[in-house]
Amino acid sequence: MINRIVWMVFAMAFTAASCGLAEGPRQKLKHTALNFNEGLRWGRYSEVYTRVDPKALDDFMEMHKDWGSEIRIENAEMVRFVVDEKAEKASIVVSFTWYRITEMVVHDTMTVQHWERREGEWMMIAEEYQSGTPF
Repeated sequence: MINRIVWMVFAMAFTAASCGLAEGPRQKLKHTALNFNEGLRWGRYSEVYTRVDPKALDDFMEMHKDWGSEIRIENAEMVRFVVDEKAEKASIVVSFTWYRITEMVVHDTMTVQHWERREGEWMMIAEEYQSGTPF
């Protein structure tokens, strides 16, 4: 009887742990986008560039060319997620608080990042200015 209870407890614990390990597409997007924007904020471009579609990389680099040298990012916050799970596409509105080193005036900018799921991995396929002060 005790042996049976031990196995039941073990099975319940294993099931609970397994559920925590398996991320669905929406959770994986949130995790990926959070790491992406934190990497972008702190200048970890080697991590960030691997998540940008190669067709969009030049535009992305142009939009962020002054980051780290002339522009400091104070905060990056993902404001809104719109996910189309059937099409495996998403749009994420990101709010950036930043300043130019030469001015020390705080600005806010919102961008929309467009993501697409490819072979189980989320890739940012485009980013566009939405509102606020352009970078």
